[in-house]
Amino acid sequence: MKLYSRYIGWIYFKTFLIIFLALELFYVGIDLLSNFKDLPVSAGLQLLYVGATFLTAISYTMPISLVLATVVCFIGIARSNEFVSFYALGVYKNSLIKIPFLISCAITVLYILLNFTSFAYMYDYQKSIKDGFSVKRNTTDSFLKFDGKFIYIKELNPLEQSISDIAIFDINNTTLNNIMFANNAKFSSDEWILNDTKTIVLPKKLQVGEKGLDIKTNSNVHSLKGFTPKNIQSANSDERISLSVLDTIDFITTFQGEGASINNAKSIFYTLTIAPLFAPILVFILYYHLPVVGRFFNLALASFVYVLVTLIIWGVLFILAKFSATGALIPELGIVMPVVLLAFYSIYLFRLNR
Repeated sequence: MKLYSRYIGWIYFKTFLIIFLALELFYVGIDLLSNFKDLPVSAGLQLLYVGATFLTAISYTMPISLVLATVVCFIGIARSNEFVSFYALGVYKNSLIKIPFLISCAITVLYILLNFTSFAYMYDYQKSIKDGFSVKRNTTDSFLKFDGKFIYIKELNPLEQSISDIAIFDINNTTLNNIMFANNAKFSSDEWILNDTKTIVLPKKLQVGEKGLDIKTNSNVHSLKGFTPKNIQSANSDERISLSVLDTIDFITTFQGEGASINNAKSIFYTLTIAPLFAPILVFILYYHLPVVGRFFNLALASFVYVLVTLIIWGVLFILAKFSATGALIPELGIVMPVVLLAFYSIYLFRLNR
């Protein structure tokens, strides 16, 4: 790595850390002031809440910090006339942005990989700590379709991965074959174990004198393989829960052929994997529009304008993601398309300055 690359990279990374920590502390401070009266008395739980809030804020502060670091870093370089010095030494314009762009890409990819883990559930952990772990976030009265069967669930306990009162209607086209009832069920090894079941098998021919209802009882029945508690929660439209990338993939593959709406799951998937990429792309774009020297520009005003532009772009993308989650826009149009357009524009700028 060349000397100027290390120099630019260190300035950018140091600026990013300062802005990132400042925004994180600001977010945590505002949250604590807003929810201080609702926090548990235990000092240990309060520290856990602060940590969970800090991690929850990363999804908001990390992309903004990456872009703002570009503005602060290169405005400072322009103010000290280092831009001109680099150009006088024969450094190409595209070469200066290479290391900051790679750093922003690496941080963004790390964030996306974290969304494959339990890091994605930090908001749920934060809410649970604030409630003192006293509020049960059970899902009640769910009626779903899975694997050709209609399933009614009276109550799901996601923490214990158990169900109270479940009824499974096995239907072939428009014909009801049987109904299985169970007072409780436990999720284990990617399937549900139904306890003390009662199965009512309907006769194929409803004729006088023929065999009527056949009622069978069993102590344990293994059923609904792949129908995870997280899928049940996600399919309930009244629930607002955190999902990881793997959860969204599992939900989409589970319900794609069941006639259920998967727009919300697709929106979350794109929000966790595609949307964060706007940050390194915007780092690339802003760099080519920043002033090179401070003699002919009001750098303070330029900094304000670029910060404002950054916040506006981030706000528009955030609103489009919310519209996609509610179904007002298809996720590919509201989340993927803006990022793709920004990527094409960045490629155009790169080729223009090659």
